[in-house]
Amino acid sequence: MSKYVEVMVDVPVEQVDRPFTYKVPERLESQIKVGKKVVVPFGRQRVVGYIIGELEADEEDFKFAIKPINKVLTEFTFFDEELLELAKWMSEYYQSYLISSLKAIVPSGQTKIKTKQVVKLAQSVAESKKLLEQISDRAYKQQEVFSFLIDNPNCNLSNTELADRLETTSGLIRTLINKGYLQYIEKEVKRNPHSHHNFKATQPLAPTSEQQVAIEEISAALEQQESSTILLKGVTGSGKTEVYLQVIAKALEAGKDTIVLVPEISLTPQTIARFKGRFGDQVAVLHSQLSAGERFDEWRRIKFADVKIVVGARSAVFAPFNNLGLIIIDEEHETSYKQEDHPKYHAREVAVKRAELAGAVTVLGTATPSLEAYHRTETGEYKLVELKKRIDDRPLPKVELIDMREELKAGNKTMFSQLLQKEIIDRLEKGEQTMIFLNRRGFSTFVQCRECGHVMKCNDCDVSLTYHATPNILQCHYCDHQEQVPNICPNCESIYIKYFGVGTQKVEEALKNFFPEAKVARMDVDTTRRKGEYERILSAFKAGKIDILVGTQMIAKGHDFSNVTLVGVITADTALNLPDFRAGERTFQLLTQVAGRTGRGDKPGEVIIQSYTPEHYSIQFSKMHDYNGFYNFEIETRKFASYPPFTHIISIVVSDEWEDKVIEVSNLLSDIIREKLHKLDEEEIMLLGPVQAPLSKVRGQHRWQLLLKGGDLDTMRSINQESLIKLNELSTLRTIKVSVDVDPLGML
Repeated sequence: MSKYVEVMVDVPVEQVDRPFTYKVPERLESQIKVGKKVVVPFGRQRVVGYIIGELEADEEDFKFAIKPINKVLTEFTFFDEELLELAKWMSEYYQSYLISSLKAIVPSGQTKIKTKQVVKLAQSVAESKKLLEQISDRAYKQQEVFSFLIDNPNCNLSNTELADRLETTSGLIRTLINKGYLQYIEKEVKRNPHSHHNFKATQPLAPTSEQQVAIEEISAALEQQESSTILLKGVTGSGKTEVYLQVIAKALEAGKDTIVLVPEISLTPQTIARFKGRFGDQVAVLHSQLSAGERFDEWRRIKFADVKIVVGARSAVFAPFNNLGLIIIDEEHETSYKQEDHPKYHAREVAVKRAELAGAVTVLGTATPSLEAYHRTETGEYKLVELKKRIDDRPLPKVELIDMREELKAGNKTMFSQLLQKEIIDRLEKGEQTMIFLNRRGFSTFVQCRECGHVMKCNDCDVSLTYHATPNILQCHYCDHQEQVPNICPNCESIYIKYFGVGTQKVEEALKNFFPEAKVARMDVDTTRRKGEYERILSAFKAGKIDILVGTQMIAKGHDFSNVTLVGVITADTALNLPDFRAGERTFQLLTQVAGRTGRGDKPGEVIIQSYTPEHYSIQFSKMHDYNGFYNFEIETRKFASYPPFTHIISIVVSDEWEDKVIEVSNLLSDIIREKLHKLDEEEIMLLGPVQAPLSKVRGQHRWQLLLKGGDLDTMRSINQESLIKLNELSTLRTIKVSVDVDPLGML
């Protein structure tokens, strides 16, 4: 009997989306395990792959000669059986290749252990002391270096570091090495992304009566050691984080590991400090601001059980714990939990599945639950626990709605209503802080010629270019194309170029002109590109060095600044005009969340929402802080229109640089799907399209869209999968890309 393995090769195409069998050479048998990364022969080349199974068989059991593995790349495994099962579920549910799901689980980028050459004693301390006596007194610097290492045998200094420490030369240290007194040793360097932080230790706070009930409910679920999901619905400022911290402590007492997911934009130093301050070195942090090496070292700390808690963005749901007891998803309604690339998973659904596999408890925390999550509490799938009051019974902020149409009629042509201007002045006089929110970065939304109406557009995407004043450029926010601002219209050569719309850059400039004495800062993607800028701006704001902070949704979530007493929303209508059935839900959530940034200290807060459609139901319900009212209105609309959570949607986008090819393949796929629906007599499942996608061109690719809509997701996935296989057999247009998104969050 020989040993064989099943390997998923890193070739993400339909034809090889299955395991391949390889023989294990005797020299590698001891290194073989599920989850190992290997190099295998594949056709005429060598490719990387992952072991997903082991088997023993006789050579004659196979019809063809089985090739051997070339190399095992790592000493450790990247995933265990539980994470492999999760990857298989993801690839089936989200209709992606299994190798894509596996690569979502393993750490991306650099996976090499960092080492450095350090100087060590070449013999024991006792022997070194005897050798020290043999060094001449005239070589006093050699004596000093040798003595230092005898006294500090555990220090890990390189030649240069040791020379700098003792104010000598690298050559002198090399002399001691040549004499055999010292030696070089390769030592691992652990990259700690938070080594420069000194996190202040905190103690558990006395819970409110509502918090106590929540802690007891979650703790009871933990004790049962069975999979369950709890929706913790708490108004902004009700102390959800303290509940998380205290139930994590319960999980630690039970010897269980915890994953805490937060939206990427909420992974602030303040958030990290809360967990590090309570649990210290037991916490690892995973997010995109870390270097690849830092991420890998944090991943290894989790893998080798050096930590019991991980705090991170979406992909931290795959943290390699082997004794998982608790998964917490903060701000579960956030769209950033949905992966945009394949596999297009939603971290909430993956977390619930992982908890099911591990027998763990999932806690979903938010002030504004997604309709899907709240609806599941009504069907009994999730348990609902509520925090209805803010800490110390602080009132929710007063919300004022300003109709900007009336402002214009009154002669106010600025972007700031009279009330917002007055209230900002009041806060400046009191030494209090203001947040100004606009979910659109840049200076102007688009640039247009007033003579012929030509709009400056991206050549590769069907969108207008956004004007940025600093630097003076037009930029596409989809493909990052940049070009100079024209002095004359490229269409009619007119000099009458006009900047339309408002972005955060323009708001910042206007605030500086309106309030020259105020310290104004901006926080958006453009101002936080460099590592550390995000932290620098927030630290300055917390320290009171900034009076007014302007930003996109980056400033809307997770922040807790006690001196912020005013929040201004420049325009609440940004998302309402998008062709998306979730537009109302997103607007309500965003307005409620941004309103929650004020009044969190002892001083009462106020919110001013400016809108051109203040009568819209999502704006009206957010003014009243009325989630239940919004939910009841929205859920009836969804039910009437057969939208999620009453149905599932599968979005199929066909793309290519040649639109005629896209149309041809889209129509062919539509015919295949309709034929299958007709044969199955599936009246409950609808196919919509093909139609041109709302974003009809992105990065030079023309896009057409089909939507499968219905209640039976298993049947929908089966129909879609079979149809794509048939399309692959019939179509000769190999350059065409077909992208599948199960349960999409956006329709663009």
